[in-house]
Amino acid sequence: MDWDGYNQFLLALVMWREARGEGPEGMKAVGCVVRNRVHNFGSWSTIITAKWQFSSLTAPGDSMLVQWPVFQDLQFLEAMALAGGIYNNSIIDNTNGATHYRNPVTATSKSFQADIDSGHLVKVATIGHHDFYK
Repeated sequence: MDWDGYNQFLLALVMWREARGEGPEGMKAVGCVVRNRVHNFGSWSTIITAKWQFSSLTAPGDSMLVQWPVFQDLQFLEAMALAGGIYNNSIIDNTNGATHYRNPVTATSKSFQADIDSGHLVKVATIGHHDFYK
């Protein structure tokens, strides 16, 4: 595997862990948020694995940390296909440029809410159970 393959695998994994219950549009949205962050702030692996940014990959105690797709998992295969298109910029952003998202029912970060309340983050889309911000 080369670095492009590694980055696409990490992208697919975060999309699968964070939004596989949201269908293709939800997984695509998570992938687009990652891409938007990469274009603004850094490299794929650095953005995806930054502590507390995508809880399913880095937050101690998150139940998704131990979840791995099984052989021929259809949702993961879809995530891999989407990740390839997001990585090479052939898939259009469905989040209106969002760099952050949350599920308002399960999100508990007071600092995230403070950023919304202060206007630092502005809601730009809702896809499935997630709200998207930039």
